[in-house]
Amino acid sequence: MDFLPVIRVADISHFFLLLTRIGSLVFFFPVLNNKAVPAILKAAFSLLLALLFFNLVARPPGPPLFARSLPVIFLELLRELVIGMVIGLLGNLLFAAVQTAGQMIGYQMSFAVANVVDPVTSLQVPLIAQFYYLLAILLFLAFGAHRWIFQALAGSFNLIPLTGFKPGTGLLEMMMAYGTGMFSTAVKIAAPLMVALLLCDVALGVVARTAPQMNIFIVGMPLKILLGMLLMGFSFSFLSALMGNLFYRLFNDIMILMRAAGG
Repeated sequence: MDFLPVIRVADISHFFLLLTRIGSLVFFFPVLNNKAVPAILKAAFSLLLALLFFNLVARPPGPPLFARSLPVIFLELLRELVIGMVIGLLGNLLFAAVQTAGQMIGYQMSFAVANVVDPVTSLQVPLIAQFYYLLAILLFLAFGAHRWIFQALAGSFNLIPLTGFKPGTGLLEMMMAYGTGMFSTAVKIAAPLMVALLLCDVALGVVARTAPQMNIFIVGMPLKILLGMLLMGFSFSFLSALMGNLFYRLFNDIMILMRAAGG
């Protein structure tokens, strides 16, 4: 005699709550939100993670989600969606800071008009900015920081139980503070090369005053590109250490935000 598994409404509700939080993180977090990654692969990965977490995450108290009214179902799913989006937004802000740093360096290296198409946003971005963005993705994977993100996802279920998200002004203020800190992070990454290229501009200005017959624009552009390339090569070891610290701080910031959102 065949025995069919009994699927309860509470199990279905629990699974959909898990899938909403996990799916929003997978679709919004950098590396995975790239358009080069097929949507069906993201959906399959979200389903796999939801199945893995199914028996590890406590079920929410009260009646099952799908036994409630439609507005309550929509609100609870929206809360879980926001949690994954918040984690993804923090990651996007960090990678945006790296891309902004590359844009600053590119302008100083006379690459202001050299643009490529960003596969994530489908917008034209400066060449050096896209190079730094791809380098940050490689370092993110090389450091194993993606495991920290999944660890933060697992920790979010302890800090914010399912249907336990409590948005407030404190969480909004923390998100705004983290967003404003994006520019300072970009300046920290780009500062050494920007200062060196600025000194190069000063030196070229002095040469232009002492030797007016020299066409400084013809000489200065390849010189700044060569100097910028050399400095970028020398700075990679320091950049990798800095990015490692930023990735670890990202994990800590995500946990702090989850504590604030959990009340």
